[in-house]
Parts: sequence; structure tokens; C-alpha cells
Amino acid sequence: MIFLLLFPVLVLGEIQLQSNVSSNVTFEDNESFQDQEYSAVFRHCNESLLEYFSYIICWNQFHSEMTDINKELWCEWDQVIRPYNELTRCIESLTTNLGCYFPNQVVQDFFIQIHSNFFQACPEEEQLFPDAPSGVVLTLTLIPVSLIPVLVFLVVWKSKICD
Repeated sequence: MIFLLLFPVLVLGEIQLQSNVSSNVTFEDNESFQDQEYSAVFRHCNESLLEYFSYIICWNQFHSEMTDINKELWCEWDQVIRPYNELTRCIESLTTNLGCYFPNQVVQDFFIQIHSNFFQACPEEEQLFPDAPSGVVLTLTLIPVSLIPVLVFLVVWKSKICD
């Protein structure tokens, strides 16, 4: 009974769905749509403009923010994370606005220049915890190792008393 009531709704819904789908379909045979979409979304990337504006806009902003930070703190990530993120956002929006892919060779060269100017003196890997002196390591190793035979003796002795 419910099927008889829902059948017209299902049929009408399917017909409406098919008409909506067929009206929004673009076929590959229609090649003009591809040229329009390509030109609207992917403009030709002007790499010389990208290089020019990246130094004029993003480099100058990053340079002024980095000069406000003490040069000895340039290797401290928590000090430079905000300017570095702003630099990345600036370059990314600039490449998008100029119709270029992100990242690309110009952007890579730009960041290499940034790193060679600001972060060249920074160590590659930061050693968070230096190695402990060998005397401390030896002492902290021998104490637990020497306690193991004592604990084994106590367990065996206690088990003999309880039996």
C-alpha cells in the first residue's frame, strides 16, 4: 500500500533528477568550454612579475619584521615563526594572483635566498638534550643492575619461608 502511494513521487523525482542532470552536463565534444575554463582559471604565469613582486612586497615586509627581531634570535623558531608564516602566505597569494602554481621554481629560489640571508648560521638540527657525562650514565646504570640480584635473592628466600 505504501509503495503505491510513494510510486508517483519516486517516478516524478527520477524524471526531474534526469532533466536536471542532462541540463548541467557538458560534453568533451564541445571544445570551446575547455578553452574558456582554462583561460579563466589558469592564466599564463608571468615568472618575471612574480619574481619582481615577491621581492618588492613579500621580501621587504619579511625583512622589516626580521630586523625588528634581534639577530641572535633568528635561529629561535618561536621568534621567527610568525614572520615566516606571513612570508609564506604572501608568496602563496602572490603566485595565485599572478596565475602561477605554488610552489614553483621562482618561489623555491626565493626561499633559498631567504634562508641563505637569514638562517645560514642556524644549525641544521637543534640538539635539545646534550649527552650526560659518562660517570652519571655509569652510576645510573649500575645501581639498578646491582639491585636485580638482591631482589631475586629476596624473592627466592621469601618463597622458601612461605613453603
